[in-house]
Amino acid sequence: MALIDKASLLMVPSTYEAGKLYNVLPSGNRAPDSTGENSGYDQTRADFDFDRGSNAAATRVNADGLIEKYRENLLLQSNQFDTTWSANVGASVTSGQEGYDGTNNAWLLSTTQAGSQLVQSKSASGVHTLSVYAKAGTYDFCRVLMLSANTAYTDFDLANGTIGTSDADTIDATITSVGGGWYRLTLTASDSAITAVRLYAIVADNDITGTSGTIYIQNAQLETGMVSTDYLDSTSVTGKAGVLIDLPRIDYSSGAGALLLEPQRANSLQQSEYFDGGTWIYNQSTITANAATSPEGVVNAYNFVPNTTNTPLHRIYAGNYLLGTSTYSIFIKPNGHNYWALRESQTTGAAIGFDFTDNSIITEYSTGGCTASNGKIEPLENGWYRISGTFAFASATNQAFGLYAAAPTWTSGSVESIAWAGDGISGGYIWGAQVEAGSYATSYIPNHSGTGGVTRAADSCSVTGASNAIGQSEGTIFVDLADSNYQSGGNDLWIIQTALNDTSTAVLIYYTPNSVLAYINNGTSSVSLSTPFTLGQRNKIAVAYKNGDYALYLNGTQADTDSSAIAPPSGMNQVSFCKWLGNQNPQMESVQQAALFDERLTNEELATLTTL
Repeated sequence: MALIDKASLLMVPSTYEAGKLYNVLPSGNRAPDSTGENSGYDQTRADFDFDRGSNAAATRVNADGLIEKYRENLLLQSNQFDTTWSANVGASVTSGQEGYDGTNNAWLLSTTQAGSQLVQSKSASGVHTLSVYAKAGTYDFCRVLMLSANTAYTDFDLANGTIGTSDADTIDATITSVGGGWYRLTLTASDSAITAVRLYAIVADNDITGTSGTIYIQNAQLETGMVSTDYLDSTSVTGKAGVLIDLPRIDYSSGAGALLLEPQRANSLQQSEYFDGGTWIYNQSTITANAATSPEGVVNAYNFVPNTTNTPLHRIYAGNYLLGTSTYSIFIKPNGHNYWALRESQTTGAAIGFDFTDNSIITEYSTGGCTASNGKIEPLENGWYRISGTFAFASATNQAFGLYAAAPTWTSGSVESIAWAGDGISGGYIWGAQVEAGSYATSYIPNHSGTGGVTRAADSCSVTGASNAIGQSEGTIFVDLADSNYQSGGNDLWIIQTALNDTSTAVLIYYTPNSVLAYINNGTSSVSLSTPFTLGQRNKIAVAYKNGDYALYLNGTQADTDSSAIAPPSGMNQVSFCKWLGNQNPQMESVQQAALFDERLTNEELATLTTL
């Protein structure tokens, strides 16, 4: 028998849905009765309930190594143009047309008056991309428009596959052939008050005066962000995909799938992907939107190129006005220039330098009452990295996020101490900036708003009514963590626990700043076991408990024991990750596996179970 087959509860993050993380054991299948028929009793499943509140700000690294977001087509009836849509000023639509996808789901958009339009009202703010598939009819041009205080539009030539007139409020526009004379048209813009989207069949570029013409349209989409993504069909409700609300995040940052559990965090940087808008300022450099494929796997990264001026100020920066200690991060792919710095650019000038010739930290420069530390380079797919660092202030102060292309000769002191000239070509691709309160970077939180931060709620994962799966008089708890972090200054951090409905009776594993501990409390007496451990790496931890026979194992080694004649708690009925009876604790974990055993495993079994 394999050791894991002895488990009474086994969680390997593989099967899940919104609000639920399913265990491998107990299986929940009906056990056969004495006749062999499947008509016996139902086992208690003890599956975990999962919750992340009502926001959609969470991301994960998927099995392809790409950062996956929540996606939503904000339009209703996105391919039913005679429903929520309004045909105004003499426009009309006819269904049943041959589409780009081989179906008869396309529509004929006809105009009979100057300015005829197809409209859907929509309230939205921030960066959005509107897309639609279109084909020439008797007219060769289509206008795509987002109505707002700063109305943005672009005219597209459906005969030649080219972009015509774009107004000044357009961030980007694309036209992509999908075959058969069909194109996907996209318009990206940013505004604090989008009120509607419009589609026009127009007679010529920048000319809406035509009174008799048609084009074909299909599958419209309005989504948050700098580019269009795969089409999501919507009906009377919006279409949704990706990291959905309350969906457990199985993250592949470490290679294998692990359940990502994180504290509540907010990205206080506005326009975290739109670097030439909102509060962003750039000096002595050029930046180009949608210039390369980002870690998201779509073409929405910026190209940041230092210019040829001899200056230390090749930079972009943005005020975010977060107070106190925070961690800065951004995704970067060097493109000819290998020396970069994160800098607190509001009041102090503290900075952390990164050298991509050998992926090392150049310096952590502290000044002006600000301590720079925790510089980190994390490799991703396709030449991308995430760089991060923590800036701790002696007193609360306003901050600003700065990214500098640094001089190749900079090794210490201020990043602004050495002037240098770029060649106007070499630089780097950038995407996904973040500033969050705390001493380490958590997963990326997209913020496309120009008016404030975006908060990702804490992950909550627990099960009640699991007394049959928990060893009561003896047992073992095991966790395999892909990554371990500790939030300095926070509470002790519960990794996994079994408990009654009070805080005085439990078996749990938790962190303090320098140790991993096991704690067993029966309401009267307690046992504590501890060992030093290393944050930021994989750790396998097990605690075995039995009256007079307690042990803590870490990565294949017996770390601590206790032979006190103290009985474990009885009547335990719930299992929780990263919280104490509903109170979330500030930490991040990536759980590759967790298991309970209703027996005290032998020391040899504990060593085998926890060996890396």
